[in-house]
Amino acid sequence: MLFTSHVRTTKISLIAVIVALSPAIAIAQVNNKPVADAFAQRVKDYVKLREGIEEKMPKLSKEAKPEEIEVHKKQFQEAVRAARAGAKQGDLFTRDAAALIRAIIRDEFKGRDRVELRKTVLVESEVKALPLRVNYPYPEVKEQLEMPPPLLLRLPQLPKQIRYRFVGDNMLLVDRENGLILDYMTDALPGPAKVPSQPPATDTKELASKTPAATKVAAPSLKLTLPNKDSSVRFVVIGDTGTGTGQQHDLANVLLRYRQAFPFEFVLMMGDNMYGSEKTVDYKAKFEDVYKPLLDQKVKFYASLGNHDDSNQRFYGYFNMEGQEYYHFKKGNVSFYSLNSNYMDKKQVDWINEKLATDNADWKVAYFHHPPYSSGGAHGSDTKLREIVEPIFVKNHVNVVFTGHEHFYERIKPQKGVYYFISGSGGKLRKGDVKKGSPLTDKAYDSDLSFMLIEVAGDQMHFQVISRTGETVDSGIIARSTNGRG
Repeated sequence: MLFTSHVRTTKISLIAVIVALSPAIAIAQVNNKPVADAFAQRVKDYVKLREGIEEKMPKLSKEAKPEEIEVHKKQFQEAVRAARAGAKQGDLFTRDAAALIRAIIRDEFKGRDRVELRKTVLVESEVKALPLRVNYPYPEVKEQLEMPPPLLLRLPQLPKQIRYRFVGDNMLLVDRENGLILDYMTDALPGPAKVPSQPPATDTKELASKTPAATKVAAPSLKLTLPNKDSSVRFVVIGDTGTGTGQQHDLANVLLRYRQAFPFEFVLMMGDNMYGSEKTVDYKAKFEDVYKPLLDQKVKFYASLGNHDDSNQRFYGYFNMEGQEYYHFKKGNVSFYSLNSNYMDKKQVDWINEKLATDNADWKVAYFHHPPYSSGGAHGSDTKLREIVEPIFVKNHVNVVFTGHEHFYERIKPQKGVYYFISGSGGKLRKGDVKKGSPLTDKAYDSDLSFMLIEVAGDQMHFQVISRTGETVDSGIIARSTNGRG
């Protein structure tokens, strides 16, 4: 070994230096490699088993119908459960592997970071608890809580089929396609046992509880502020839509009316496309019925995944994800990057870096669920995600970033040359949640549902934000500088 000629204290100090200089190098890779390798092999053995089962099943197409997704998931789940009938806790998370992962989490989260992690997992998460049973389904109506990207880059890397998942103090291994809990370890989160009490948000009640379903919204007059040029790239940004409520329908009707004046070609979805269950009837009630007139007019929807979304949505034809959790497409002089902020692992980070490095588009737009910058009282800025993605965006001259998650609209003051927007009130509203006087806010709107109209014309991006009543609540122009920075 490299350090055999040194005294023990020198060996420890050198290891500390290596970890400090390379934070993305997991502890497992430095002094617990055998444990990490053994864990990785056990996971690979499971993947080999489930791939053998999957090969014998009919394949899901990249444009699958909801009923096909539902049937495939159930059949796949039952087949794998039968093959793992004797599975028990500790088969994958052995005592050594669990101790290693606890040490990595404890090392990554110290001081205030640890308090914030526990707040996110134990307080803000809607998943307070669920039955811990190996080889049983992860309840589909439970949200998929995001994993902090810096932690993901340090944990033993998993094959694409498997995900780490926090639920309360516990960490689970979950198969992302069939939803099975493969194993779990308890007490994964380090202390303290209690999180300091947090002041309540101004108003965290949803719009649906404030406005009766029968409330009628008067047809708004159309007041378009965009240039509406024939040669421009025209699209919509909307997030957190999947409720199927009357309010979501109201907003969709306003969106349809604006398309008469502004014929946008496609819609970017910021995630949380489906709240609650995701059966065939849910795809219909929470998406297809709501946006049927737009779908009939061949408007395309390009989705990203939120923390309430099953990853099998990537096979749903109307979401145009082509079977991928993160993907790229181009319209005119604009490159679009749909990312999965629930699970920003090394594979995705490498993909983003490689794609952006060779992208010569005039405009580069990224969109995903969790906001790196936010003035929300309930959630706020996802600083851990920001640590990973912001340097990539700045280095590769990303112009604009769209996100959701916060149930309001916010235009953030430019950060390091990048423009950030939150459009997370397409189906839910967290009324009064934007912190007053926030130094991040250029403009915010948290009084009703809303969406964004966007037009890219040459070196200018025009935006107009429309509420459920048809009111224009924000508008403006972003200029792209010729040196590649917006």
